Amino acid sequence: MGQTRSILIATALAMAPVAAANAADLGLPPPPPLEPAPCIGCTGPVYFKGFIGAANPTVGSIFAPDYEFNDFEVFHEDIKSTPFFGIGIGYQFNSWLRFDATGEYRGKSLFIAQDRYPGGNGTFSRASNDIDGTFFPGTNEYTADIESWVGLANAYVDLPTVLCITPYVGGGIGLASISVLGLKDVNVPNGGVAYGADNTDTNFAWAVYGGLAYDVNPSVTLDLSYRYLDMGDASSGRVTAYDNSSSYAGVDINDIHSHDVMLGVRWKLGHQAAAPMPVAFK
Repeated sequence: MGQTRSILIATALAMAPVAAANAADLGLPPPPPLEPAPCIGCTGPVYFKGFIGAANPTVGSIFAPDYEFNDFEVFHEDIKSTPFFGIGIGYQFNSWLRFDATGEYRGKSLFIAQDRYPGGNGTFSRASNDIDGTFFPGTNEYTADIESWVGLANAYVDLPTVLCITPYVGGGIGLASISVLGLKDVNVPNGGVAYGADNTDTNFAWAVYGGLAYDVNPSVTLDLSYRYLDMGDASSGRVTAYDNSSSYAGVDINDIHSHDVMLGVRWKLGHQAAAPMPVAFK
C-alpha cells in the first residue's frame, strides 16, 4: 500500500508541468504559484491590556506647621482601601522580556489622622481660647478624600512556564498625581473647625511587580499580580477656620505607598485563526 501511494505521488508531480502546459495551450490561466503555508496560531509582538485592582495605601507621616512650635503627638494616620482600574499597551520583545505603558485611575479614598497636644504657656496659633497667655490642651481630627492618577512605563521578565502558568517579575517608573480634596480639621475640646482648600501634587512614582500569567488561548492571557507602588507626598491647600479667625499653610501627607492586588487581561494582536477543516464531497 505504501509503495503504491509513493508511485501515485511521484506520477502526480511528474504530470504537473504537463498539465500546466496543456492549460496554456487551451488558453486557460496558469495555476497559482505555490506559497508557504500561513503561520497558524501566531501572534504579533503588540498587545493591549486592561486591569482592575484593590489598593491598600499607607502613610508614612503627617505634618502641619504648628508641629514645629508645639509638642504634638500623632497617634493615627491612614488612607482607606479603594478600587482602581487602568489600561495599557505593550510589546513582547522576545519569549522572556516584554514592556508596556499603563495609565490608571485610583478612586477617592478616605484619609483619616489624629493628633493631640498639651496645654501650656505662650500664644498657640490655633487656639481661640487664649486666657492670660496660656492655651488649653486639644486634639485635631483630620479627614479628606484622596484621589490619584498614575502613569508608569514597565518592564517584565517572564520566568519558565510550569503547569501552563508563567510566573514573572517586573518594575516600573512614572508619575503619580495625587489630589487632597475637602480636608476638614476638627478640634472637639476647643470647639474649632477648619477647612482646607483642594490641592494636587504630581510626583515621581515607582513600582515593583510579581505575578502569574495563564494563556487562555493564543490571543488572550489572564494576569494576577501583586504590586508595591511608591507615590510620593501629597498636601492639602491652605486651611482656614470656619469663622476666619486663623489659618495655616496646610497638612502634609508624606510617603504614600500602596500594596496593590491586580487582575488583568492581555489581548495579543496579529493572531491568525486556524484554517477550517476540509469538507469531503462524495
